[in-house]
Amino acid sequence: MLMQFEYLTTDSAVPMVLFWIIFFILSLVLINSHSMSKRRGIFLYLIAIFFAGVFLGGIPNVVLPIEYTLNVIASKGDLIGVLHPLAICGVIMGSSLVVGRIFCGFVCPLGALQEVISQKNFPSDVTSYQKNTFHINVDLRLSTKIRWVFLGILVITSFLGISAFSEINPLSGFVLIISFPLFIMLVVSFLSFFLYRPWCRFLCPFGAGSAFCGQFATIKYRRTSDCTDCGKCEIVCPTQEAAADSKKGECYFCNRCIEVCPHDAIRYDLEL
Repeated sequence: MLMQFEYLTTDSAVPMVLFWIIFFILSLVLINSHSMSKRRGIFLYLIAIFFAGVFLGGIPNVVLPIEYTLNVIASKGDLIGVLHPLAICGVIMGSSLVVGRIFCGFVCPLGALQEVISQKNFPSDVTSYQKNTFHINVDLRLSTKIRWVFLGILVITSFLGISAFSEINPLSGFVLIISFPLFIMLVVSFLSFFLYRPWCRFLCPFGAGSAFCGQFATIKYRRTSDCTDCGKCEIVCPTQEAAADSKKGECYFCNRCIEVCPHDAIRYDLEL
């Protein structure tokens, strides 16, 4: 039986959208001014988790418009009703074309939760990182393929009349009622100890589009002329996006590269 759903009212969406705007701008300012310290980053992640996640229940979230669209397709409904939420989703995703994946990095509560958990086994210190045997590095191309295959499966099942994504969207787990989405959120949280941002990198349908757009970001982390090619940033980068020629589509602004660089040779900037 297809899952029924109702669109969110304006009143229920306003607090979250205001949070998105304020937090997005705050994160952008800190990154752009080279002021995003590890302590400030953790503070922002915790606010996203407890305010946008626990307090607001993670709803609305940027995955919901995609979930709604798949539900409409599965129920053979009218797609006109999803154009507005899809437009909002498109604007946020489109921001990755300009400033990179700041939304995924700091604003999304599930992304923030995974980031906080990852601090244990994905340290920014080269020696600690190399000694740690509890993290699993997955090739960037493989993680990208898995995510697009997963999105393809969701689309195909929707055309077959199966509304699968509504049953597994872990962002809905922040409502904190016993449900399969809550179970998936707990599984994602556990895996985050060993895999860096498993939901974001392997399964998130919004992340698939955002990563594609992020490759073409006008402003992104770039090496300056002070870089000596020591390779430390490439060792600690959990998404393999620290190379000088990397496209940064999977850069979540975790700042490990900034913290480990001995020459302060990485800047958030236009093409240098």
